[in-house]
Amino acid sequence: MKNNLIYRESQSFITWWLCLLYLFVLGAGVYTAWSNSNEGKIEGFSVGALIGLIAFAIIFFMRLRSRIDQEGIHIRFFPFIWKEKTWGWDEIGDVYVKRYSPWEYGGWGYRFGREGTAFTTKGSYGIHLIVSKNGAKMLIGTQKPEKVNEILKRYRQVNQG
Repeated sequence: MKNNLIYRESQSFITWWLCLLYLFVLGAGVYTAWSNSNEGKIEGFSVGALIGLIAFAIIFFMRLRSRIDQEGIHIRFFPFIWKEKTWGWDEIGDVYVKRYSPWEYGGWGYRFGREGTAFTTKGSYGIHLIVSKNGAKMLIGTQKPEKVNEILKRYRQVNQG
């Protein structure tokens, strides 16, 4: 019996406090440029403001997209992983939802730590999977651990039975 259930999740780094911090830094930069300029005019665009704008754009467009379906678990983490990466159910030795600390992997993002490779954006829950042929450990962040746990159980039952 085939299971046609598909779970999709898209995550980004953008949070309200990050936007507020960026606006504060941008505002401080504009104020400094204005207060140090002649006759109260801002002339030119500073290199620091340009770097800040580029950094914010990169963070704004970063996305972790994950999908769980009858084929396996798929991720795409723009701009790090352009082509979708897939772990088929036959490749996965063990998989479960785990509570983690970002410090286990060195923070959020595309990380390599003592616990394996992590693909996370925020939060403290992830899909922990172990590749059966080489024992490699992966962690894929999720903001919906209960729902993901339900889906993983259903697919593990279908693929084991």
